[in-house]
Amino acid sequence: MDCSFVTRAARVLGCRVRFALIPLSLAGCVTTDSPPPTVVSLQPRIENTLACIRKTGVLYHRTFVVGAFADSTGKINSVAPGSTGDYLPQGGSASYITDALDKAGATVVTTYFGAPHEKVPAEYDINGIFNSLDFDSPFAGDVQINGIGPTAGYGWADLTLTIQLDAAGTRVNHQIALIQRPVRYVQIGLGGGTTSGSTLLTGSLVLQHQDRLQFEALDGPIALGVADVVMKEFPRARHDCWQYARDLLRPQ
Repeated sequence: MDCSFVTRAARVLGCRVRFALIPLSLAGCVTTDSPPPTVVSLQPRIENTLACIRKTGVLYHRTFVVGAFADSTGKINSVAPGSTGDYLPQGGSASYITDALDKAGATVVTTYFGAPHEKVPAEYDINGIFNSLDFDSPFAGDVQINGIGPTAGYGWADLTLTIQLDAAGTRVNHQIALIQRPVRYVQIGLGGGTTSGSTLLTGSLVLQHQDRLQFEALDGPIALGVADVVMKEFPRARHDCWQYARDLLRPQ
């Protein structure tokens, strides 16, 4: 059997490739499995912002009621392995709001498991909405010369979410934060074919990696939205802590 295409493939794949990635499926490719999930913390700057807000004390003895997180994207994921429903977590995403407020020093009443048996006096209602989730794959290529050649693809997703801070009970809006989270994808591979007698042999190797859209893309942006509305509502928090999140909240 002529295995020269394997040798050529090894030489091509010997180059170093760096790429940033997102969870998109590409039909017609054999892909490697994603690495096992790891413990991922908030971005240090977001953690520092929440810690700074806590240090100012503006949220001490202030109570926030957290409702369910709404999804208005209308996007259903039935393509990725193991996916049978929405791309984004539904009401439970509000737990990220609870976590961020707790880190910032507030008292939090959760209602996404149902209303509390006893009414708790609160100053604010805070809720979130996934507004849009857009996908695009502007580039894909597959070039072969003498039965062997590279494949490549590039794509992205863009998630937009809002965090709303309202007066408790009346739902009169005080502040709103609009957060965009772009996630990008690049894959590179090699395809080839040869003959052995009357038998045609073909194959491909594709390397890719994926951000977990349902965690990394949500945990940090939701916490950043919480920090944004708190700093807008409390001037002291903005004065002391804006420096940590200034570049993250700057319009892209």
